[in-house]
Amino acid sequence: MKMQMAPIIKFRYCHSCGYQNLFKQFSELVHKHYPNIAVIGENYSPSPLKALLARILSIIKIILLICLLFSQNPFSFFHISTPKIYLWALQNKMYACLMIFFLSNSLESYLISTGAFEISIDDVPLWSKLETGRLPSNNEFIQMLQTFSAKIDSNNNNNIHLNN
Repeated sequence: MKMQMAPIIKFRYCHSCGYQNLFKQFSELVHKHYPNIAVIGENYSPSPLKALLARILSIIKIILLICLLFSQNPFSFFHISTPKIYLWALQNKMYACLMIFFLSNSLESYLISTGAFEISIDDVPLWSKLETGRLPSNNEFIQMLQTFSAKIDSNNNNNIHLNN
C-alpha cells in the first residue's frame, strides 16, 4: 500500500506589491481549516531581464550620487562634454540627489514588481492573479480548498475500494 504524502500549497507572490499580508491571511485559513496541508510562501521573481535592468539602474544611481556628493564629473573621464543638467545638479546637490534617489527607486520598483499572486497545490495551479487580473477573496480561496479537498477524499475512497 502506498503512503500518502500531505498536500503542499504553494503561494508565489510579489513582495514589493505588499501581498505578504494576504499570504499570511490565507496561510492562517489553511492551517485553521486544513491542518494537514503544508504551506509554502515565496517571492515571485521578475524576469531576469527586468531584474538585471533594476540592478544596473541601482548601480548607476549609487555612482551618480557619489559623483555628485564629491563634486566629480564622470563625463570628463570618458572625454565627453558635460551635459547642462549635470552642471545644474552639481550646483543643486541636495535637490538633485533627492530627485535621483526617488526617481530611480520608483523605476527600480516598477522593474521588480510582478503583480503576481499565484496559488498551487502539489504544483497544480489553483489561482493566478497574472491570468485573472485580480486577487481571490477569502470565500473564493476557501471554496478552492474545499473543491481540492473533495477531490482528495474522492481519490482516497477510490483507492480504498481498489485495495479491498
